[in-house]
Amino acid sequence: MRAQGADAARYSLPAIALHWLMAALLFWQIAIGLYMVDLPKRTPAVAYFYNLHKSFGLVALMLAVIRLWWRFRSPPPRSLGLHASALEEKAAQVSHRLLYACMLLIPLFGFLASNFGKHPVRFFGYVLPQLGWDSPLLQSFFRLSHASLAWLLCGLIAVHVFAVGRHLLNSGGLILQRMLPRLWR
Repeated sequence: MRAQGADAARYSLPAIALHWLMAALLFWQIAIGLYMVDLPKRTPAVAYFYNLHKSFGLVALMLAVIRLWWRFRSPPPRSLGLHASALEEKAAQVSHRLLYACMLLIPLFGFLASNFGKHPVRFFGYVLPQLGWDSPLLQSFFRLSHASLAWLLCGLIAVHVFAVGRHLLNSGGLILQRMLPRLWR
């Protein structure tokens, strides 16, 4: 039988589902983003992958908003006190805030870059209304911001995975169990 304290330290099922769905979507978006930028310009393949990336980017933005809403509605469980120091605890808090900021800003900036460019945003084939005008300066700003934050996100994900691995070794898996569905533990 499980201790009540262990359940109190778990994330809620919606938080777990949103975490893993977002993780899979971010992995997909990073992979397709890296792939599509090396494709020959003005080809059907590049148009296909850019449109796919934009569509899933809007899904990611919607999921990030839902995830942030859920986080405010249902705060994370209490800390297990596994951090080595107050500095490490603060670093974890800052990195989580940066992850959320990236999850919101990257798709938003990608969407804005498209809205200030010549190519419309297609959401799985449906052309969305253009919210901006053709502005190479604004498009460049939002594209650079989108790409720069995407690289920051890659670094934050690496730090996140490293921290989980470190806690796995130090705590016997308590950290990971908090974010796994009950069936996988």
